[in-house]
Amino acid sequence: MNSRLMNDTFRLLQEEWSPIAGIILDVPCRDMNRMADVLDPHQLEPERQTVLMALYSLLYMAQERHRNCSFSDPELTKHILDGDYLYSFYLQLAIKYRETDLVCYLSPVLKRQQIALAEGRFVDEDLTKQFETFLCGEFKHKQAGRAM
Repeated sequence: MNSRLMNDTFRLLQEEWSPIAGIILDVPCRDMNRMADVLDPHQLEPERQTVLMALYSLLYMAQERHRNCSFSDPELTKHILDGDYLYSFYLQLAIKYRETDLVCYLSPVLKRQQIALAEGRFVDEDLTKQFETFLCGEFKHKQAGRAM
């Protein structure tokens, strides 16, 4: 695992989000490692790697909060509000760091997932694959622009 990337990501998130939200950063190491493996071959600037990892972390946590909702859960409202906060924080951070192309790319995917969860269907879509597809498309677009 790239400890610098992880530390920078945690620092960025802690600096940006509200401490009164009461949300603990809880993305499993295996998932953070998978995302780091997605970012590594793209030769991105360190700051952008950190931002993308932070955005991934926020989406991962938001999905987990919403996925684990159950009417019998005494903390149902907290899980829903936490997930909503994390989604809105993802959008704020993406706009701040000019990752609006990523937001546009992921929007239909996230909407499909949220609809499925609202309908009680299990969602097992790999978020890291979505980031990989986005980054590959971005690279191809840049290469096509240079060829002109």
